[in-house]
Amino acid sequence: MESFYKNKILFKNEKKDFRQKDVINALKKAGIKNGDTLMVHADLARFGKLGNIINKKEFVDVFIEAFLKVIGKEGTLIVPTFTYSFCKNEIYDPDNTPSTVGLFTEELRKRKDAFRSIHPIFSVAAVGKRAKELTGNLSKNSFGEGSIYDKLSKIKNSKYVVFGVDYFSCTQIHYIEEMLKAPYRYAKKFKGKITNKNKVYDDEYEFYVRYLDRGINPDFDKIEKRLLDKGFLKKVCLGSDFINVAKISDICREAKKMFKKDPAYFIKK
Repeated sequence: MESFYKNKILFKNEKKDFRQKDVINALKKAGIKNGDTLMVHADLARFGKLGNIINKKEFVDVFIEAFLKVIGKEGTLIVPTFTYSFCKNEIYDPDNTPSTVGLFTEELRKRKDAFRSIHPIFSVAAVGKRAKELTGNLSKNSFGEGSIYDKLSKIKNSKYVVFGVDYFSCTQIHYIEEMLKAPYRYAKKFKGKITNKNKVYDDEYEFYVRYLDRGINPDFDKIEKRLLDKGFLKKVCLGSDFINVAKISDICREAKKMFKKDPAYFIKK
């Protein structure tokens, strides 16, 4: 794929045409390295006008390959493939239920070398060295102990990558909220059916939800600014938008510190 698309224009803005090498250079400039474990939230529509790549699927595939080239064989690429299946009274099938959070995540999920977690609300998919390990044996809660976010918090070279969105969309913050028992959230159980390898069974999973009747809305702007001001968050321009990268250990440490000072730190006031 790399040789075929090497000189193809992925996207363009009024100043420049961007190719895969530009994506790779931006990822490296943002601090992504060989062997990293990455959780990536992405919306590719904001970088610029589509170039002479054939279609959107191939456009996404070139981005995925750029990530894999930078992290190498020792690295792992993870994306959210949330479905909210049990919340919608739908059957969850890890092999077939599509991701609801963007084409980037769906294309990675469909790769032959991808592994996906059995979580009917907040599943993730991964490729790379630790993909099977990180998507397997997860707890039945959403963000707390034993979740993918708990696992990532314990990996030294794990990083959160957000690009193509207006804010630092960091689900890792919900891990801190659940572990420290945020007063504006509570554990709600959802029941449903899971289809896995031709077996259908009933199960129950937990979602650490907000109280919807209290007018509570998330606000991650403050933690984004804090991480940026302290040099823990790197923002690198790519086309018409930015790639945001931070170590998960830095996110968790700073988030925990600020939450303990102000339990309402992550909600709008």
